[in-house]
Amino acid sequence: MERVRVIRLLHVREGREADFVASYEGVLERAARSPGHLGEQLGRSIDHPTRWLLTSEWDSLESVEQWRADPDHQALVAPMNDCLHDDRWTAVFRIRDTAAT
Repeated sequence: MERVRVIRLLHVREGREADFVASYEGVLERAARSPGHLGEQLGRSIDHPTRWLLTSEWDSLESVEQWRADPDHQALVAPMNDCLHDDRWTAVFRIRDTAAT
């Protein structure tokens, strides 16, 4: 199976950091129960504290697509997204199996 990683570079509105983290924890709790979800990391930039990096790992692209298609997904992520500026970036990467090379 080919694992994938979702990477999001986020710009959190000043003063909304606590709201962002609280809403992210709610999203994480639900994502952790989603089939194929393997884990997440949330990091805050040392140089630019309003910039955050969110990564999640999944067992397949299909699992990510199912998570995104979940009827509750948009409502679940809306409070988190409300804390963000529009200058955000998201991409999905296939994870190369280095043991196979």
